[in-house]
Amino acid sequence: MDIANETFLWDRISTGRSPRDIISSMLVLGMIRNSKQAWRTLEKWAKKGLYDYGVSLDLGWKVA
Repeated sequence: MDIANETFLWDRISTGRSPRDIISSMLVLGMIRNSKQAWRTLEKWAKKGLYDYGVSLDLGWKVA
């Protein structure tokens, strides 16, 4: 996912919106072609300790 879309996702998560809802919006707006693009970004952030989730990757929260 390109940096502009990563920034869009991060900014929306920062406001408390659900990553699942944000990803759905990004798909509808044509910003991404597949939700897996956003999931990989969420995984990257989780590995860096910036994002955490319980059971579902797309229902997590920002930690940093």
